[in-house]
Amino acid sequence: MPVVMSHVLPWPDMLAAITNLKAAAITIDDYMVAAEKLGHGVTVQHMKASKIVEAPRGAFDTEGRPSILYERHVFCRNTMPKGLYNAKHPDLSALRGYGPGGYGKFSAQYAKLERAYTLDPDAAFEACSWGAFQVLGENAEALGYSSARDMAIELARSEAAHLDSYVRFIQVNGLADELARCRAGDPDSCIPFVEAYNGTGFRSFNYHVKFAEALRGVRL
Repeated sequence: MPVVMSHVLPWPDMLAAITNLKAAAITIDDYMVAAEKLGHGVTVQHMKASKIVEAPRGAFDTEGRPSILYERHVFCRNTMPKGLYNAKHPDLSALRGYGPGGYGKFSAQYAKLERAYTLDPDAAFEACSWGAFQVLGENAEALGYSSARDMAIELARSEAAHLDSYVRFIQVNGLADELARCRAGDPDSCIPFVEAYNGTGFRSFNYHVKFAEALRGVRL
């Protein structure tokens, strides 16, 4: 059963709750079970390709925390009222995202999350994409988690939990057919999936090209 957080922890305690230096890696059996859940011709290769594209540095960072990418425009739209911190903290809250090259170093993402957490804990966790498959925290409740913070705690358990968040996202958004149609070396075949998974700005980051190339290189 997932942990349900009913109160806001101090940042050091929150960070400890999402840190696990001994998290188990995804196994081939985990992938096989996920493929069966998704059906529609989705293969292990499709899921492995997603992991390669979304988290090239790994599911966790060197400190045992789920890999994240902080999105300031998502934080902006989830504060009450929207854009509450745009003026005083434009690097953390803005109407527009960072765009290519604007996110800063991978190692700087948790510092952003910490600063945002002091302003609005829930919006901060909703503003990050999490783990091996970079599922946006904003989607947590729609995927069956109690909150984005609880989703992050769940993901800290193991890489299999990351895969589960991905499966939930595909199922909730009805993307199994689009994922199954993606073909190795064929970026155009990947467009319907990456547009739905990564957003309409996918071309700015060449997600369709990256996904097609990742599929070409995947091995079981």
